[in-house]
Amino acid sequence: MTANIIEHLRRVSVESSFELSAFRNGWSTWKGEVTQLTGNTFQAGEILNIGDHLSDIFSTTGSSGRSQSEVSGGGYGWEGLICWYLNLCFAGSRGVAVRKISDLPDPLRDSISVNYGNFKSNTESDIAIVIFPNIPEFTNPKNSISISDSRGNTISTNTRGTFNLKEILNRLAEVHFDQFELGIIQCKTNWNDNAQIPMLWSMIYEADTFTNSSISIGRNSYSIHDLAKFTYSFCTVPTNDLSIYKQNSTAVNRVRNLTGGNYWGYPSVSGIASSIKEIFNSNFRNAFSGTNQRTTLNSAIRDLSSDLSYFDII
Repeated sequence: MTANIIEHLRRVSVESSFELSAFRNGWSTWKGEVTQLTGNTFQAGEILNIGDHLSDIFSTTGSSGRSQSEVSGGGYGWEGLICWYLNLCFAGSRGVAVRKISDLPDPLRDSISVNYGNFKSNTESDIAIVIFPNIPEFTNPKNSISISDSRGNTISTNTRGTFNLKEILNRLAEVHFDQFELGIIQCKTNWNDNAQIPMLWSMIYEADTFTNSSISIGRNSYSIHDLAKFTYSFCTVPTNDLSIYKQNSTAVNRVRNLTGGNYWGYPSVSGIASSIKEIFNSNFRNAFSGTNQRTTLNSAIRDLSSDLSYFDII
């Protein structure tokens, strides 16, 4: 697999999921569940279909009567599991699921900033999906590219033996900002208690102007409205009994019109929620330009025991 900037960032993001104790502890159980679903021979369809079972997989490590700290830790575990799954399904493409907002290029992070007077706030985003432009700087091997800063000086690709990802990404995002696509996915284990949060954030991001002039979106002249595409989505386990969710339920209606859609870790139910596996076709098809997702993924997963071994699926 080509060792480009995109694949480097994918590895950084997946490894950050394993840094979460809630994910790392759960993975010892979840890995067996994933292996049982996919069998010994991995195919794109089997990997994509993991999305229909993520909630059941996540629930294998749950328990009733959990403390608040355990509930919070479970949220981080769900976030890490979604990040792991999305990146596995994006393997070989120009899409990356970034778990930590601080790992986003500065221009993209600036674009989602919501400002209230002098106070800056970012969405309660758990995962950001970045679709990189289809240009050589991103698709060629990372150590073969030459990037110059705003003064024309060449940016070193390596600093103290480590690839200079942050500085290079910041510069490339500055130059090619309007060719990026960005999707925010808010991940929560509880649907009822949290549905209004993504509803309100999505409304804020959809607004072109505000009556109160002290409210604005974006900073340093970067705005989501200048991106090639922007979506806001919700992805829940959920921990509540599924039977309570009807098409006219308040929780369902609150996330019905999100720009990026409403998802969960179960098979799709019309009018309620879509399986998380549908988010690729709904929001991020441009990550697979020149081919389709299954073809891209089938090619990439040949490296699950080598270049992609950090997924720890084999």
